[in-house]
Amino acid sequence: MYILEVAFKIPCPWRSSINGDAKILSCRPWRDNGARVLVKVRGEIDQDKLRGSGAVLSAAYKLKDGTALAFIRSKSCPCRLAGIGDAHVLQARVDAGRIAMKIACEDRSEVVKILSNMRSSGIKIIYARWRKVKDSDFLTKRQEEALIMGLLKGFFDTPRRADLEDLSRDLGVAKPTAYIIIKRAIKKLIKQSLL
Repeated sequence: MYILEVAFKIPCPWRSSINGDAKILSCRPWRDNGARVLVKVRGEIDQDKLRGSGAVLSAAYKLKDGTALAFIRSKSCPCRLAGIGDAHVLQARVDAGRIAMKIACEDRSEVVKILSNMRSSGIKIIYARWRKVKDSDFLTKRQEEALIMGLLKGFFDTPRRADLEDLSRDLGVAKPTAYIIIKRAIKKLIKQSLL
């Protein structure tokens, strides 16, 4: 198994119909090759330009801060055409005109196929890197147990309802051992989420 991390410029054809800032909050496959997109917009949406790009505004909700949440349905999605819609996307972030994704791939040939499809569909890749998944990438049973127990007991609350001593007693380990288990578990989660 491989993890592909790829960032690319937002290729959405409807983006030019928004006069102002737009942030993609969520994007889901729709029909054969399209997508349903939830966008936070600060500005106006040119409906004619939107229809000209093969998309429609299906709903919009004004917010108190002057922005709007808009649902856009697009008949054609470059990400879907590149095969990303069929991939196991673990994480996707939208930032400053680009999308960064982590995709789980069965093997290296799937990584190569996704990147090749992206390039051939006109997606401009900013960076791409992949790595083989190791057992050490996942939480151990003990780390998972410590995090869940800490959450349930209030170790992560502010103010704390349980301290490290309480947690170590419930786990049946010494206080320094409990600290190491929690620290390593949090480090793995941060690496999975942010890197």
